[in-house]
Amino acid sequence: MLLQVQDLSVSYPQFHLHPLSFSLDRGEILSIIGESGSGKTSLIQAISCLLPPEGTAHGQVLLHGEDFLSMREARRRKLRMRVLSVAFQNSGEWLNPQLTLGQHLHEVMAPVYPPHVCAEKARMLTELVGLAPTDLSLRPHQLSGGMVQKFLLANAVALDPELVLLDEPTASLDPDACHTVISAVQTLRDTLGTAFLVVTHDMGLAQQLSQRTMVLYQGHVEETGPTREVLEQPRHPYTRGLLQSAVTLNPLRDLWGIRPNTAQEGPGRHCCPFYGRCTQSIPLCGQQAPVLQSQPDGRALACHRGGIVPLLSCHDLSHAYGSKQVLNQVTLTVHAGEIVSLVGRSGAGKSTLAYLLSGLLPCPNPSAIRFQGQEQDLLPLHRRLGGIQMVLQDSQAALNPHLTVAEAVSEPTRLAKVFHPQRVSQALADVGLYTCESFLARQVGALSGGQKQRLALARALTMEPSLLLADEPTSMLDPSAKANLLRMLKGLQYRRGFSMLMITHDLYSACKISDHIYRLEEGVLRPWDPTPFLLQSIESTKEEYTHE
Repeated sequence: MLLQVQDLSVSYPQFHLHPLSFSLDRGEILSIIGESGSGKTSLIQAISCLLPPEGTAHGQVLLHGEDFLSMREARRRKLRMRVLSVAFQNSGEWLNPQLTLGQHLHEVMAPVYPPHVCAEKARMLTELVGLAPTDLSLRPHQLSGGMVQKFLLANAVALDPELVLLDEPTASLDPDACHTVISAVQTLRDTLGTAFLVVTHDMGLAQQLSQRTMVLYQGHVEETGPTREVLEQPRHPYTRGLLQSAVTLNPLRDLWGIRPNTAQEGPGRHCCPFYGRCTQSIPLCGQQAPVLQSQPDGRALACHRGGIVPLLSCHDLSHAYGSKQVLNQVTLTVHAGEIVSLVGRSGAGKSTLAYLLSGLLPCPNPSAIRFQGQEQDLLPLHRRLGGIQMVLQDSQAALNPHLTVAEAVSEPTRLAKVFHPQRVSQALADVGLYTCESFLARQVGALSGGQKQRLALARALTMEPSLLLADEPTSMLDPSAKANLLRMLKGLQYRRGFSMLMITHDLYSACKISDHIYRLEEGVLRPWDPTPFLLQSIESTKEEYTHE
């Protein structure tokens, strides 16, 4: 085994990288992904014994069975660049401003190779990373940020080390330069068997390069496993949030990132580090941090709930009106914290499915629907905090025009006997309606269509639902009001963390805010990929513009 990291931890006055373990063999590439401040660079510094003075590392870093951490510095110097080398992010300060690039490479290679070999190898290395041989005459201050990053990679592999640690190798590069660096890494792996530990927040880079991926958050390992499985089927809510925030993986969708921290952490509090940003946290998450546990399929996960949980699901759900089959063995799952859109033509059965899932329409097979993993009577969930709420398509028909705004918005909480003025005023403020006495005293019938739609949404939010079913929420609005409502809906889901199933025939709206889209056609529900539709729409727009 080339590298074995065992219970490695790093301590700073204000940060702690908790013990982690992994291994790397020749030719393997492991990606470490996570947001800034997660501990990725600290991990590389600890492995290479290049921590700043205020940092302290504990554990073992075994190179061919020899502990790199405990050995003498003189011994480490003999292994650096030959067995293990590092290329830090944008670390131009590591270069001597008085030396040319050629002189830098010669300084590294001279103890090993004769002069003529050094010169030839320097030219080969520059071409490998996408630099020109003439660049060898340049000094560091004459380089762009991208050129510095390329040269640091060339410098790191100058002595053909067995293991290279790369810290954000493509962070300052344009797309063409990124492709060059990726090709260089793959070439070194294929020709020399070089292993790479790649630290990055670029999900696309991890996807293209690595066989395995480790996810770090605030110094904790949250998930590990084969890269393809981790990126295509994430199990930890944090991993899912990272992927949904990646522009390279979501080029056509509005991106919001991971929601802000809602927890109020006190000194000395030990809890799951993702507790305040998670959409499926339970009391245990706020009391202790979960342990990274191996899964039967070889992956590892740190989550008290065993990963992303299904909130509402149906299996082989069918429904007919007389002899007309509307739904035919529909299977659908809405997970905690996600937006799922259901699209299809008018009359396809979308609203019927929503009514069945909400309990507003009796289900012929109640066992086909589960909420929070259990078969439940769905109707009582509408009168329970954290349950299900539905916003109907026709808000005008759903609201009593003779009630005042205050009476209408507080009605659900009063019926459920959970009324609290703060909950009502917060819901009104969240949907952009007034909370002053004059507005609260206004009759519902005097409101505009857009205000009624927002009021219907506020009514639902007073019950703090974990699942919101929105049936054509923008169908009766003008384009401006529709855009505002969609942005507001996504913003509310982003801040509050509830799940949403949106019924719509507006494909563009679904593409904007959805994590998953399903199409209902002739009673059959199938996953729908919006990419071809959007690309065709873009091309049509270009043609119309060109013609004009």
